[in-house]
Amino acid sequence: MNTALTVTPVVQGGPATVAPHVRRFHERIARRMGAALVAWSRRADRGRTREELAELHQRRLEASRLRDETRTVAMMSHVF
Repeated sequence: MNTALTVTPVVQGGPATVAPHVRRFHERIARRMGAALVAWSRRADRGRTREELAELHQRRLEASRLRDETRTVAMMSHVF
């Protein structure tokens, strides 16, 4: 599972500049929500059987393969 969280920095002087304390608040909330989602997902996984976890893993691998395949097709369509 990808648990990486990213926060897009605010470009200073852009159309909507956010005060630094507000930006820090948003970043803190995003980190807390991300951590809560990871904890929720792990709790849900604990209740699953080994077979269900194996099936979930296979589905994730297939989804990743299909995403890569779609990305390749999309890139190739821009070449021609």
